[in-house]
Amino acid sequence: TLAPADSFRYRIVTKSVQEVDASAVGQGTQNVAVTTTGLITVHLTDSAGGKVAHITVDSADMDGGEMMPMLDPEMTKVPKGVFFHFFVKDGKILGDPSPSAMSLPVVNMMGGVSLLFTNPRPTATLGDLWTDTTRVDTTTAQGKSVATNIAKWKFASMENGGRVLEADITGTMEVDSPMGKLSGTTSGKQRMVTRAWGPAIRLSSDTMSDMVMALGTAAVNIKGTATVTVEPIP
Repeated sequence: TLAPADSFRYRIVTKSVQEVDASAVGQGTQNVAVTTTGLITVHLTDSAGGKVAHITVDSADMDGGEMMPMLDPEMTKVPKGVFFHFFVKDGKILGDPSPSAMSLPVVNMMGGVSLLFTNPRPTATLGDLWTDTTRVDTTTAQGKSVATNIAKWKFASMENGGRVLEADITGTMEVDSPMGKLSGTTSGKQRMVTRAWGPAIRLSSDTMSDMVMALGTAAVNIKGTATVTVEPIP
């Protein structure tokens, strides 16, 4: 008999702005801004060696501005019954956290879902400083990607019984896709309030990216900013 699941509800807001300079291929400069707002419910149940997380996407809306008329309407909706399902050990995700079905709003929320289960150094004490290095290799039908991040963390304070962790993050990314090879650097900041167990209480992430897409002998420069905020719903 399973014990009742522990449940948490959150609002995830992601905002991204990209400046695409395609003058090298005769297409000028284009700005793309996308905002996604979603509500999720996280259910945790005990399992041998950790917990099983089942996350339902209760609703989500995406605003892509001038880009919206060019998109397949089905790709801007949330597939009915879509969920994330993965194993959590020591506060971190093991295995593939991909959703059960894809659409643009769901993909945009994936970063917030993953960050909820980032629990840097649970044994840290107030004032501690440390550095974490992570490498993520991903292979999908659209291609392969490698992302490396170096995060310099600080246990900054306490907030309503939770640990306030702050980080300066730098990284590199390479993506091989049918369109071409994308590579470049990222930098940003994270702030999260973590609990003794389970997903974070709240978090925010701000990232700047400077990328180049190689298209044959031409290069398209892509500069961007991305923010993710995850807040609990009482």
